[in-house]
Amino acid sequence: MSDFKLLAGSDPANNPVGVMTEGIGKPLRKVELSTDGGDVTVVVETAILAASLVNQDPTGLGVPLQVTLGDAQVTDYFSLDAAGALTCLQTDEYTLRAKFTVGRENSSGESEIYTRGLINGVAVGDTSHTIIDNARTEIPFDFEANGMLTQGDVVTFEIVRNTTGNDSGGLRVGVPAVAGWNTSPSVRLLISRFAAVAT
Repeated sequence: MSDFKLLAGSDPANNPVGVMTEGIGKPLRKVELSTDGGDVTVVVETAILAASLVNQDPTGLGVPLQVTLGDAQVTDYFSLDAAGALTCLQTDEYTLRAKFTVGRENSSGESEIYTRGLINGVAVGDTSHTIIDNARTEIPFDFEANGMLTQGDVVTFEIVRNTTGNDSGGLRVGVPAVAGWNTSPSVRLLISRFAAVAT
């Protein structure tokens, strides 16, 4: 995933620009123009929002589990299937934010849980590592990334129990007993994009 796009108005003064640079030593890049002309306001648009309301546990040590993200859905920008695969429908630069809750219950020993993101089956960014040595523990953590996705790219996430740890632990959902409080998902994903809107 690459740097963010450049946005500008499509008035005659900006039309000849064509390409710009982000600074000294940076390459020239195309400028995305507003479709309606004039000055623009940059807005953040939700490309897809998904969440899983079930526990997710790998089976055995060293066996990755593809993380699911709730019900299948389709937006203008992404298609999500029930297995958790996100297919990009429009080439653009996106910001991805996810929250995972790693935990276990009624277990002993030390669990080592790893989580990672993949694009087209290839790991991207850092792997997240969680160690659990109590019988009942839940630890939320955030995952963030931004950059270019091309139409047809498939984004997935995996969780695995490390081979040197205890065979326990996974992603945990929280269901409050307090009336009127919503369920805390085991994983929540928000992908957004920047757009130039004429003002």
